[in-house]
Amino acid sequence: MSRLPVHRKRPRVARPWVPPVTRIHLRPEADDLSDVHPLLARITGALGTNAAARLLGADRAQVSRWGAGKEPVGAEMSRRIVDLHDVLTRILRIYHRDAAAMWLSGSEPLLGGARPIDVLALEGAAPVVRAIEAIAEGVHA
Repeated sequence: MSRLPVHRKRPRVARPWVPPVTRIHLRPEADDLSDVHPLLARITGALGTNAAARLLGADRAQVSRWGAGKEPVGAEMSRRIVDLHDVLTRILRIYHRDAAAMWLSGSEPLLGGARPIDVLALEGAAPVVRAIEAIAEGVHA
């Protein structure tokens, strides 16, 4: 009986990302990327207005006014919305929503034992995103 050769997959090596452009032209539609309202709508849809307001450090009524377009979102709150949206979308690519919720409010060794949601509030998204990326790569502290 002959055996078929076994093909072993080589581990995928990440290639450096080097955009092959020297000049970037943004179309008029790029202005839509600065609008945080769609991100806020996704956050409140995923969490509810009360929880979103608590996580953003805002009043529930104010979040409702932002969502309805009745009040502009300031620069600091826009940053918080973008950061929270970024962290939520990244962790939900790794964990089911129940596990993601537990991770956000639990102790994370990759963050020195701090809760990811606290690190997000105090330091911004960068350290939390690094922890999520490490988890996605299989790193465990």
